[in-house]
Amino acid sequence: MRPVESPDTAGVISFRQALAVVRRRFQLILAVTACGAALGFFVASREPTSYKASAMLRLAGERQTLTGVAEEAALTSRTTDPMLSIIELVRSRSVAGVAVDSLGLQLVSLTPEFSVEDLSGVRVDPRAAGDTVQMVFRAEGVSARRGQRSVKASYGQPINLGVVQFMVRSRPAIEGAMLAIRARESAIDGLLAGLMVYRRELTDVIDVSFTAEDPRTAQRVVNSSVQAFQTLNVQWARERSRRKGEFLAEQLAQTDSMLEKAQAALSSFRSRQQLASSRDKLAAEQTALLTLESQRAELDSDRRTFGTLLAQLKTSDEASRQEALRALATSPAMADNPAIGGLYQQLLRYQMRIDSMTTGPWKASATNPDLIQANALARSTQNQLVQAVSSHIGALGARVDALGALSQRTGASMSLLPAMAEEEMRLTRRVDALANMGDELRADFQRARMAQAVEAGDMDVVGLAPLPSTPLLNGAVLKVALGLFIGLMLGMIIAYILEALNTSIRRPEDLEAVLHVPGLAVIPRITDGSRNAQSHFRRLLGSGKAAHPTVGSPLTGNQTFSIGIEAFRNLRTGLIWSDGGEALRTLVVTSAAPGEGKTMTAANLAVTLAYDGLRVLLVDCDIRRPRVHGLFQLPRAPGLMELLRASGDPDAPPPRAIRETPVARLSVLTCGALPVNAANLLSGTRMRVLLGELQEQFDIIVLDTPPVLATADASIVASLTDGVLLVVRAGTTDRNAAQRAYQQLANVGARVVGTVLNDPGGEVAKEGDYYYPYDYAAQE
Repeated sequence: MRPVESPDTAGVISFRQALAVVRRRFQLILAVTACGAALGFFVASREPTSYKASAMLRLAGERQTLTGVAEEAALTSRTTDPMLSIIELVRSRSVAGVAVDSLGLQLVSLTPEFSVEDLSGVRVDPRAAGDTVQMVFRAEGVSARRGQRSVKASYGQPINLGVVQFMVRSRPAIEGAMLAIRARESAIDGLLAGLMVYRRELTDVIDVSFTAEDPRTAQRVVNSSVQAFQTLNVQWARERSRRKGEFLAEQLAQTDSMLEKAQAALSSFRSRQQLASSRDKLAAEQTALLTLESQRAELDSDRRTFGTLLAQLKTSDEASRQEALRALATSPAMADNPAIGGLYQQLLRYQMRIDSMTTGPWKASATNPDLIQANALARSTQNQLVQAVSSHIGALGARVDALGALSQRTGASMSLLPAMAEEEMRLTRRVDALANMGDELRADFQRARMAQAVEAGDMDVVGLAPLPSTPLLNGAVLKVALGLFIGLMLGMIIAYILEALNTSIRRPEDLEAVLHVPGLAVIPRITDGSRNAQSHFRRLLGSGKAAHPTVGSPLTGNQTFSIGIEAFRNLRTGLIWSDGGEALRTLVVTSAAPGEGKTMTAANLAVTLAYDGLRVLLVDCDIRRPRVHGLFQLPRAPGLMELLRASGDPDAPPPRAIRETPVARLSVLTCGALPVNAANLLSGTRMRVLLGELQEQFDIIVLDTPPVLATADASIVASLTDGVLLVVRAGTTDRNAAQRAYQQLANVGARVVGTVLNDPGGEVAKEGDYYYPYDYAAQE
């Protein structure tokens, strides 16, 4: 069984398909979107007024300009953005801790009408947490209590409660307030939650902003943060320079000591060895050795070449010997060895003499004494040539061996020279490396001392934050828009999830992907005013004996345009031009499950084929739920069952079961009465014989069978026919059901010639990629 493939999930969803999903699920999407907008409005309505203060930093590089040391670049990798590193440092807990301590942000007000900004000189012990301060405001002054400790002071005078100190500048409009001391880490987390640090594009400027309900708090936090970062930036840089100077001083001392030892070792080595002459001798010995190896390789190559030629000369094959002689003629040995050259020229003269005697109109016979003498001389010369080549190969081998021995002696004599030269080079390189390292360390040490003395950083505060006077928008529009967007996205996600869970076939592509069978036609929704397909079909047939056919009926010779008629004409054309369509005499029309429109498809297809001039027989094989006789308003019996029983009884006359219809050349064979052994009648030899007899009377037989998955009748009948047309209803038939039906037909050897997508509910049109020619009508 083939795996079910879903084009919607396995492939890329097109824009039209996405719009189709939105159109089918628009009510769900609108409902979820409305809920998201309502939630955003509710959140926005509860948001308090806030103020935003902003300060500006700039990477000026003043410290680098003064010292000439790019410290940050040396400490970071090439892929690190220094601006991003600065942003993270500004948002570090160290900077936030300094701001919290300087502003006393651990102290918060638990009374909404009172703000900590009405206090001044706030100092909180970083270790304090969990305490509360109760204040009472009177005309003569303020009374503050923390635990068992109580302090009274006039307005403008400091109040010391041990772990917390502050001063009330003036009398507030309320009678009392309560303050709380939170943990330092909690205060740092609160500061970092509202601190925004971002870089301006294509600049070296960084904006630092803080949002708070009190504009004074926003201003103080931003300014304190940037000033704390500037101070810490200088401290960090000086501390790095100090540590770097200490490290460089230690390394410089070690390098100088190592340099003295290396220079002493080099001087001692040179005093013991004479490396200047040894170095020249080493170069001469190396040149001589290379020359000997080159000569030896050349002689060895010549020896192998002559060895190959000698082997060919000694063979009994005349062609090989001639080829060897031609190769010998072009070899350098002809010039280097006069004996070989002379023998080759003598052999060539004998050969020319033999050729002159054995060719032409006056050629000599094989018994000619002169010819016999010439052949003997040629063989003798060739043997001498083989011996000369062998002697030459031996001489080459001796020269190769002599050169090899000489190379070994030369290599042995110079084996000690490289070691001494290498040792001198190693000592020299060590001295040079240590000297260069010492120079670089001295330069770095001087720069580190300069950097340690400079009291400037690379970050400048371009502008501190002014007191914000205009409150920020409370974000109502943004939150409503965000809720609307989230609701829309959530609604679309839910819609697509529901679409993904829907495994029914809705498009022709779905059907072809599942069954891998060509889709022959799509039967659209027929909108002619009828309430159901049966009434529409009856009007197509007309009332009576086709004397008064309705407009648009297939009975008329010149029908007006009808999308239903055109759909079945497309189905007829697809059947004719399908693989093996010319030999299609018996066709089964079936479906996977009931209610998919197989009977209406079979009846309309039969009418369409009859209009083409074919003698058509429509057979109702759905013995449990027959409907063909109702469509044509014919009696159910006698029919197919009676014919099958009569074929088993030779003495009984066959009943007149085949009836004419109002459509010319269309006959109908109804189901007949339901017998006890209906399945046996359909599967027996009688059905096969009956179909053969009916094929002699009709051009094509259309058989309406039960659904494949409901009974075995469809598979039985399908195995006896030329082809099967599988009807699938859009939006109703499950992919797995269609595939099981197809597999069940394939198991009995039935040939599914194509599929029909029945779409009475307009599911295909909802996909957005398809349309039907509703407006394409015939014009007078």
